[in-house]
Amino acid sequence: MSNLGNKETMAQNIKYYLKQKGVSRHKLCDDLNIKYTTFCTWLQADAYPRIDKIEMMANYFNISKANLVEDKDAIKNDITTIYNQLHEKRQAKVYNYAREQLDEQNSGINEKRSIYLVGTSAAGEPIEYGDFDSEMIQTDVPAKADKAIHIKGDSMEPKIANNSIIFYHEQPTLEIGEIGIFEINGSAVTCKKYYVDYNSKKIVLKSINPKYEPMYFNGDQVRILGKVVF
Repeated sequence: MSNLGNKETMAQNIKYYLKQKGVSRHKLCDDLNIKYTTFCTWLQADAYPRIDKIEMMANYFNISKANLVEDKDAIKNDITTIYNQLHEKRQAKVYNYAREQLDEQNSGINEKRSIYLVGTSAAGEPIEYGDFDSEMIQTDVPAKADKAIHIKGDSMEPKIANNSIIFYHEQPTLEIGEIGIFEINGSAVTCKKYYVDYNSKKIVLKSINPKYEPMYFNGDQVRILGKVVF
């Protein structure tokens, strides 16, 4: 697959997802804080974005990094070539596995529907409830999502970009290490990874961006609003 990861492939894939998601070049640059002139060099295949920028765009489009990097036609051709060389019994195994993967994918596929955008969550210091508005929006929504929320701040980058809209499933509990939306002291909201310090009996909310320190709270200070879904 010699055509994977080159500038022309990257440019083609970015253009494809801009069109598919209905996002303009200027909006993407504004949302991800990318210089427009730099972004244009990627689209013109004059330059190749850094890995952190690739991850930001992938999260923004709600796709994997491979979707931006890999030559889709080259992969399809390579898979077909390999499949045709297999014996019949092995072809059946490949087919059955591919069918299982498709069924699994379709069970959680995003669909365009209306969803309640409840406001803004911090990705940094918690944002007070009074600092945002709510509205109903229509967009591509993960199957398990109940609500959408606007992220302000860079503490969850590169997984969750500043100014992006993410989705969550309403639930009162989380597994250790899962990303959630949290109400703090009944008046503020933040997005963090969930941990527990069993020695101090504190809830620990951690950022992905290493420049932010973990936040420690008593159990009665934190209410889990839901689990972030992608």
